[in-house]
Amino acid sequence: MANHFVAINRGQEGAKYSEFVTGTSSTASADFELRVADADANSLVMTRKDIHNALLAFIRFFENAQQVNAAGFVETP
Repeated sequence: MANHFVAINRGQEGAKYSEFVTGTSSTASADFELRVADADANSLVMTRKDIHNALLAFIRFFENAQQVNAAGFVETP
């Protein structure tokens, strides 16, 4: 399976491409990171729609304080 990562740090809004770090290896220095498994043994490739839907699902997750707390995230609303 191939993985690609895109990362950004707190306080950056992604208005400039230079704010993102991308690659095939995870980075421990970024505050936020998204990993996309963009091909597996069956050659299933994620579409932009797949990624968009997943991002919307993450937004819904983090908008629900009950889920966030139950998952053990330490965050301030």
